[in-house]
Amino acid sequence: MAGERLAQQTIFITSSALLDGDWVEIWLDGGYRRFTALLGSGTTVPAGTVQTFQISTDSNANRPDQQRFTAESFIYALRQWIIARGVTTLYNVEPVIGTGFLAGETVGCVIQVLVYDPFYDFPFPLGSAGGARGISWFVSLTNTIRPVQVAVQQTPAGNFGGASGTITLTASNGTDGVYAYTWADGGPPVAARTGLAAGSYTCVVRDTSGASASVTVVIVEEDRIEVVVVYSGNSVQLVVTGGVGPYAYAWGDGPTTPARVNLPVGTYACTVTDAAGATAQVSFALAPYRFYWSRNAIALALDAGPAYRLNPATKPNLSFLCEVWVEPDYRSGVFVQVGATNEQPADRQGRTTFEVQALLDAYVSEHLPELNQRTISRADSLFKRFYLQYTERFGEPAVTSAAFSTQAQHYVVHGGLDFFEAAAGTWFDSYQGAARPFLTWEPNDKKCLPAQPQYLYFMVDSFDLPAFKQWVRLRYADGSAQEYVHGERSSCLRYEVYCLPAGFAQLGLGAGPARFFDLDLDDAEAPGKLKARSAKVVAWEIYVTDAANVPVSEVRRYVLDTAYVPAGQQRFFLYANSLGGVSTFAALGQAKRTLDLKQEVADRAQPAGYDPLLGDAQVQDKSGQPVLAVSSGQLRRDQLIAAQDLALSRRVVLQRGDRYWPGVLKPKAFPVDDETETLAALEFEFLLPRQRQFSPRLPVTPAGLVIAPVSGGEGAQP
Repeated sequence: MAGERLAQQTIFITSSALLDGDWVEIWLDGGYRRFTALLGSGTTVPAGTVQTFQISTDSNANRPDQQRFTAESFIYALRQWIIARGVTTLYNVEPVIGTGFLAGETVGCVIQVLVYDPFYDFPFPLGSAGGARGISWFVSLTNTIRPVQVAVQQTPAGNFGGASGTITLTASNGTDGVYAYTWADGGPPVAARTGLAAGSYTCVVRDTSGASASVTVVIVEEDRIEVVVVYSGNSVQLVVTGGVGPYAYAWGDGPTTPARVNLPVGTYACTVTDAAGATAQVSFALAPYRFYWSRNAIALALDAGPAYRLNPATKPNLSFLCEVWVEPDYRSGVFVQVGATNEQPADRQGRTTFEVQALLDAYVSEHLPELNQRTISRADSLFKRFYLQYTERFGEPAVTSAAFSTQAQHYVVHGGLDFFEAAAGTWFDSYQGAARPFLTWEPNDKKCLPAQPQYLYFMVDSFDLPAFKQWVRLRYADGSAQEYVHGERSSCLRYEVYCLPAGFAQLGLGAGPARFFDLDLDDAEAPGKLKARSAKVVAWEIYVTDAANVPVSEVRRYVLDTAYVPAGQQRFFLYANSLGGVSTFAALGQAKRTLDLKQEVADRAQPAGYDPLLGDAQVQDKSGQPVLAVSSGQLRRDQLIAAQDLALSRRVVLQRGDRYWPGVLKPKAFPVDDETETLAALEFEFLLPRQRQFSPRLPVTPAGLVIAPVSGGEGAQP
């Protein structure tokens, strides 16, 4: 420890009173060790045995000779004991040379400890010293400078931010028992301190010899009371950690429970008090519940308030912290933090804005329906629940000022609006509530072949819509109509997105027995008999209602395309549109398939004996890019404009037969509007996954059925 001095002890020896069998005990290596005197002769230091030393009582020998002989023998015994004990790194023994009458003679020794440890310290004063006859024969002088030892007692600071901590230091083992206290934080020079806040306190305790000990005491406090506001629609739950439970809740508007349900839009505040009396305040504004598009700005604007603008010195070095929390598994209730805590400095007005759309966009993705899906499904990949946490940091040095506050829980939905519409805010201000649109920009009265897959994506846009029904209204060639419920879902939450089948075959309107019947009142034999409807379906409509059959969506209309299109020319491209749903684009014109080749070739080495049939080049890698050039056939002007969604889509698949084929559209200019053509066509190229081997598509064969092998021309490309 800082300032410590190693202990040492000086021993002076007088041999005139020593007799054979006398002994002395000295504290070494944590205990008293006895050294016994044995009568000898002459002045030679004997080899001796450990813990014995020789004395001389020769009457002819003068006193200096006796003193030197006894002292050197004693020193030798000490050194032998140290060697035998294996503590040579702990002690050092050196002779003390006399002065005056004993000048030049060894008259004693100095025993010094080589490391600091109280275990190896010498007792104060020198330990027992006595002979077999009960007389003292050592004249000893101890001038040990002893290390200072400090015991610590402390009490914590209490509640977070409190100052009721105490420290009491008890010094001991010093040379003279007089101690001085110097605190690093400038505290009073005393051993006991009170009224301390949480923190680290260091004190140097020094005695008059100059020896000192440095001690550091950490005063702790109760954990900060952390209050997180968890939102679920227009209900909230306070989740409290830290402090000492149980907790009491005092809302500004009266309630005393941690949960509040069905709150109107407004500002709310609550004081949470723990069992130790510590408090934490939380306030939040309950904004209109909403969702965000993942590819438009998702911003959190923070403001330190007018008090800061009046006196910025109240919050020096002000910055804001923001955390993004997402629920990866929908409805699990488990949220995880996305990325690290983001920190941004405040501007001159004490404001900043965090934009978090890039973090959230990574957690949502396109939804690809099951092949020819016929039932309603929830499109979980399209949306996620999330919330933002934020707080301030300021001071010198800057510290987090309070617990994190939590923004309302919202939804992020895959997709986005273009620059102008996102800035205008029309979707959220009026359009969604008034139009109640499906998530697609496709124009109405879309022509569809019987086998053409179609999907509509419906967003639940109300807390009062826990269940919904998908209705189908059929239009017949004779001008009549009939409608039915194709499917329904329950236990819905606001802003969930559902995928609804909308194609002719998917709705069961194709092959098979008639599904709809009329009462035949003209049948004389059986009046009122159910008779299958003979008129053909020429169009159909899709819309959604609540459980009471009140419409909650737009009506989407489809027209059956009865034109003959060879099955080989029926190519349906499913693409993720800008609003997150999946739309279908039918390319019914003739197509052209090519294979664009790419290869890497290296020159072959031609050593002696080289096989000329290998040629002079070696193909190291070769691949082909399948390209499908297709044409839409004639499109109305509104359909051509809507095809921009296809051109900008990041996810496109081709449905042919019983599978999806992945690929991407080749970048090129798309005709958006051609005023010279009443019915224009759209032509584009679809790049399929690169090939390195050729394989035709192999048929899936039921067990036991024998089939002929496929040939190269069968199903190699879509």
